[in-house]
Amino acid sequence: MNTVEDLVAALTPDIVEDLRRAIETGKYRDGRDVPTKQKELLLEAIIRYDALYLPDQQRTGFIDRSKSSCRTLDESSDLIPTKDETNE
Repeated sequence: MNTVEDLVAALTPDIVEDLRRAIETGKYRDGRDVPTKQKELLLEAIIRYDALYLPDQQRTGFIDRSKSSCRTLDESSDLIPTKDETNE
């Protein structure tokens, strides 16, 4: 395997699940600790795998913004209030 893409393409759903478990627990299946730097790499591999093979709603880190309770700003409003404006 020469690239990250080759490595991600070689992952299977079982391997990805093991990687997720390792990130969550901080330990590999055999009991070895997962160093912080490796957690970052494992997470990157999972995100790349998800982007290739899973629909948006099933991807790691997906946020459903279609049902957001947050109010959006009026695009015509000034985002930086001036001292003459009152804050509501």
